[in-house]
Amino acid sequence: MFFNQFPKTAYSVENNAIQNTITDYFRYVDVVDRLAQSTYSYSTVDILDSERPDTLSYRLYGTPDYYWTFFITNDPLKEGLSAWPKGDSEIKNHIANQYKNISAFRFPIGEADDDGRRSTILGIPIKNEAYLPYLRLCKRLGYEGATGKRVFSSAKIADYDPNMSLIWIDNSDVTWFAEDYNINAQVGDLGAIDTQYSAKSKVDMFYSGTGASDFSVQFIIPGNIEGPKLAAARALRKGFIDELRLAAVRFKPNAFFEYYPDDILDANYTLTTTQYWKDGSLAPAYYYDAININEEITEYTAGPEASNYVSIYDDMIEENDARRSIKATTPQYIESFAREFKKLLNE
Repeated sequence: MFFNQFPKTAYSVENNAIQNTITDYFRYVDVVDRLAQSTYSYSTVDILDSERPDTLSYRLYGTPDYYWTFFITNDPLKEGLSAWPKGDSEIKNHIANQYKNISAFRFPIGEADDDGRRSTILGIPIKNEAYLPYLRLCKRLGYEGATGKRVFSSAKIADYDPNMSLIWIDNSDVTWFAEDYNINAQVGDLGAIDTQYSAKSKVDMFYSGTGASDFSVQFIIPGNIEGPKLAAARALRKGFIDELRLAAVRFKPNAFFEYYPDDILDANYTLTTTQYWKDGSLAPAYYYDAININEEITEYTAGPEASNYVSIYDDMIEENDARRSIKATTPQYIESFAREFKKLLNE
């Protein structure tokens, strides 16, 4: 119905001399918001739970044919059906699916600690799409073997939000590894040590209690990569280490990382997290001032263990609810609105 309003035009689809007759989607007619708010031709209506555009059209006008007018008179709906408010159960399922197996760890930007170092995530190239498949958030579990090799809990990094200082992990991919890949106690051998660390890694990754806990971001090349892919992965790791070294010099000038071998640099760049959310949808969408709740503040201003935030879950629910109130052409003017729209579109 909506695109039936558009005129036809000649257009070269293949950018050659052959002209095809197509619907002229390039035409655009809009409603002036200021006039829509001030005239009696429009009114505010509330979309019912799980109500579709065609059923709302039927409720208001006695026919489903005017569903397209809602997308013309409301800027938030210009993106089409994807912007139409979801039903209560649908939005909750949408959030649950979007954040399934996703957790968030906060590494706040803070002042220097007692030894002059800053346990900050700034400068670490997590957002680089080439590095991301190999990056893992790691927490030291202990030491193993006669040589005292360090053992780490490890989780796949899914994303990084620099504005909120959040690292997102896939909590279905939590495992462990040791610094020496040749030791007998290795991931997947199903021996006593593997069983011990596999269980411990899942517990320690989501540490109990509150307060700070130390992690690192490490570039881990899977053991099943061989040949040219292995060479490419090693080259990427070299690039990651080079950028990590620059971050160390800039943000931890007293840590002497310029002297650390590449194979242990990433394992020694400590990051301090102060909060985590095993259900990533409960992580902050934004922080607000503790006194004036209508004033948004930055992650830095909020402080390291701030509780004055609106969660992603609540923010998505509120945004969805806000979309339920829309402008609609009043029933006595809907036919003239449709005629005028088609007339202007075809001029």
